[in-house]
Amino acid sequence: MEKLKDKGNAIYCALFIYLIATSFINQDVYAFTVRYASLIIFLVLGLMSLPYLVEDIKNKDADLIMAFLVVALSGIFVLITHSGYGAVLIPSDLALICYMSKHIRLGRRDIVVLSFAGASPVILWYSHVRWSYNFNMAGFAFMLMAFFGMILIEEVFRQEIADGRNTGDKEAGSILGLHKIIMTHRGFIEWMIFLTAFILSMLYHSRTAMFGMIMFLIVYLIFHIMSTRRRMHDINICKSRIGKGKLLYRLIFLLASVGAVIFTFVYIKLANRFGEVTVLYKDIFSGRQAIWKELWGAFLASPLTGIGSAYEIKSFEIFEVHNGLFDILTVHGIIVFGLIIVMLWRMFERAYSHSADGTNGLHNANKSYRIKNIAISAAFAMMFTSYFENFFTVPPYSVIFMTFILIAAV
Repeated sequence: MEKLKDKGNAIYCALFIYLIATSFINQDVYAFTVRYASLIIFLVLGLMSLPYLVEDIKNKDADLIMAFLVVALSGIFVLITHSGYGAVLIPSDLALICYMSKHIRLGRRDIVVLSFAGASPVILWYSHVRWSYNFNMAGFAFMLMAFFGMILIEEVFRQEIADGRNTGDKEAGSILGLHKIIMTHRGFIEWMIFLTAFILSMLYHSRTAMFGMIMFLIVYLIFHIMSTRRRMHDINICKSRIGKGKLLYRLIFLLASVGAVIFTFVYIKLANRFGEVTVLYKDIFSGRQAIWKELWGAFLASPLTGIGSAYEIKSFEIFEVHNGLFDILTVHGIIVFGLIIVMLWRMFERAYSHSADGTNGLHNANKSYRIKNIAISAAFAMMFTSYFENFFTVPPYSVIFMTFILIAAV
């Protein structure tokens, strides 16, 4: 088991690279991979959890207990609602992601590997426009690649600084000899990457990706201001600021999670009031209001078990909820949904304790608070896109979401 634990980071990096390579290079390969990706994630993360089970069972670890309940209840409810057996994997994968996020600790090399793997497919997307992909997915791919590109630039900068201090040479760094370029222009490079991805999302008319990037920018600026203020003051002076910062952080989490479900009510009301409103040649109220209204009615008839994935929807040609957390609530019931929200809350609280707490090493010269802010803001951006799509709850996006959390917690 110790060997398995030691190889944990390598296994996780291999899983991430596999999902990126099979999802963002060829549409036909993606269509094949997505059929089995949920099962692959469940098996890999389940295997990685084995070295920690005995100790966590002994300690009655809350996250392990909740993960077990999510898997067990999802399985029971799938049988009750006569759903396909694969339906159990979506909440189970999320539960495993929340549980394993406390045990995986990435190193600097891991961050470089993951961020490079996440950013590199953009070269193919720039050189050959992937019209075969759904436009929303294309915009989302550009958004995620931009986030990883920003993290990669920041990690190169951090390692340049660390290597320069270790050698006593402020003019030399070890990562590709990029010291002067990164030191001088890293902020400009990162935001040009962001702006380019946003423009491409506009060209693809991917409003979900645009919304995600706007929310990323808002959250990042909030955390950037908080982090800058902490670095300018002594930690004892800033204790009150930390408390306020944590309250704001929790509010953002609630808006990104429970807010996605509440949003469906608001959306239905607005659609009934304003009718057709066009943005980027598309009606804002593009039929989701009918889907969500129907699903609320069906869910309220079976709130404990949910309606199951075999539910025959009448307001759309296929069963597609277009809202990640509302999907979990309606399909799997309020108990499973509640457990997932609590586990996500605990995972983000752990990430906050590393990425925003004043004692997390923001004053350590070998660390970059901007990496943490980019990563945690990217994770929140993925959750906010759950207002309109299922992205962050399904593969490969669920593992991408986990990766941002892991990077934020370094």
